Amino acid sequence: MSKNLTIKDIAVLAGVSITTVSRVLNKHAWVSEKTRTRVEQVIAEHQFSPNLMARGMISRQSYTLAVIVSDITNPYFVTLVAQIQQACLAIGYKITLYDTQSANRSPQHDDDESAIFQSIIDSQIDGVIVLGGHSDYAPIPASYLTLLESLMDKMAVVVVGQPHPAGRWPCVMRDQQHCVGLAVNHLLARGLRDIAFIGGSRKVWVTRERVSHFHATLQQAGITPRDSWICLNNFYPEHGYQAIDTLWQQAEQPQALVAINDRVAMGAIRALRDRGIDVPEQVAVISCERFPGSEYFIPRLTSVDHQNPQLGQNIITMMMAQLDGSLSPHARCSAPLKPVLIPGESA
Repeated sequence: MSKNLTIKDIAVLAGVSITTVSRVLNKHAWVSEKTRTRVEQVIAEHQFSPNLMARGMISRQSYTLAVIVSDITNPYFVTLVAQIQQACLAIGYKITLYDTQSANRSPQHDDDESAIFQSIIDSQIDGVIVLGGHSDYAPIPASYLTLLESLMDKMAVVVVGQPHPAGRWPCVMRDQQHCVGLAVNHLLARGLRDIAFIGGSRKVWVTRERVSHFHATLQQAGITPRDSWICLNNFYPEHGYQAIDTLWQQAEQPQALVAINDRVAMGAIRALRDRGIDVPEQVAVISCERFPGSEYFIPRLTSVDHQNPQLGQNIITMMMAQLDGSLSPHARCSAPLKPVLIPGESA
């Protein structure tokens, strides 16, 4: 047969999609061995030799994914983006990062975000991964929903975090409850009952989920949570420090602190040390979310690992299923991974 076959011809002969043929040609890992063998057999039989530029034009794929974050200085985004990039490199994809800084702005000021979404639509990008930002607000702002739906009309989108109530977007969920249960039960097992929660934001779904389960776990242990010991001020070290100032102005102080993440825990420990309070001897501190490097802090933080390497892999699995057209309606919201408590020295 003539060697002037196209990728589309090879796909028809092999009974697979154009995307699958492209992945075989690029030696991507995201193809089963059986399918790879079938495609390679057709290629060999017809002595097919693709032109690299033509391959991309025919498949209309750039093998590029956009990743949108709301604040790249946040270690959660840094580590998860790194895991997503690693999963992409394994299958021949690359990523383009967009930082909206929406974590530091009101959702009413969404002109910059709108411009970023339009830039993505105008670019040759195959799909978009949304990490947090206004998609994690509770409730989700109507203006943001409009922006995101316009993006979904043009390309594949995966949101990491809060599922949409109407199932409008494919979602990779994170376990926002079990992580708190692990932290609180660790403190209860040590005999600590006067426990405060620090960090996070009332407008963010993640915080609401964690605080709700914090209340529930204490109540299951026969403890009435104190509203004055819930300090929701934000996600960074300075907010952990400020939470201690708030708590230590009260008539009674807690024996232990559950921090929304490692950065808040670090700020709280610094504030306690500045007051001459030893951790964990006088006050125990535990974190709901582990960040890389916390094992080098003094004291080493006791925190909960959300298994970001596997999370990154799950995100790319869902994205590839969308691009292949094989994403089942029943698989549009993935089950969250179970987090794991990492013992340290702070609690």
